[in-house]
Amino acid sequence: MTERESQGRLARLERAGELPWLFLVLVLFAVQQFAIRRLGVDGVQSDVRRGLFLAIAILFMGLALHYRRYFGAWVMAAGIGLNLLPIIAHGGLMPVSYTTVHDSGAFPEITRADVGRQLGNGKDILLDSEDIHFPWLSDRFVVTMPLYGVNIYSLGDFVLFGGVGLVVLQLAAAEAWHISHPSEPGEPTA
Repeated sequence: MTERESQGRLARLERAGELPWLFLVLVLFAVQQFAIRRLGVDGVQSDVRRGLFLAIAILFMGLALHYRRYFGAWVMAAGIGLNLLPIIAHGGLMPVSYTTVHDSGAFPEITRADVGRQLGNGKDILLDSEDIHFPWLSDRFVVTMPLYGVNIYSLGDFVLFGGVGLVVLQLAAAEAWHISHPSEPGEPTA
């Protein structure tokens, strides 16, 4: 991509008023990751951690709908919504069953003694299967991802990932169209 093409894409984003929204997404993601990874799992820090995670997840759903012109954004919002049901039912944390964690073999440091506790470095609360509301929407699918390793995902996560993929495809198709149909000098490019 040439410098001119890159500047053209940035100019289209600026004219569309999207740069502040994209910046907001990045800031919210950074705050959410800080809360999940750096705040404690007990006391006031736990409450702040839960509150920030839940509030930012709701904001992400709204931001996805801000981009409603992309079909994938609707799918992303649906994925977030599917995740919000069990998260809200469990006080701002995503439930994961001890059996699922134990059977995955990926987290040997997590023991039966951790049932009922919020797990560090994540958004999950470890529960017995019978204590999980909306179990079909909880983190329950053990998946090994290249370069990432083993993790446990929910149905909402997969829907969300699919939505991201659809948005990327739609953006790539739009960019390919702009490249194959360049505007004439002086013609608006937005």
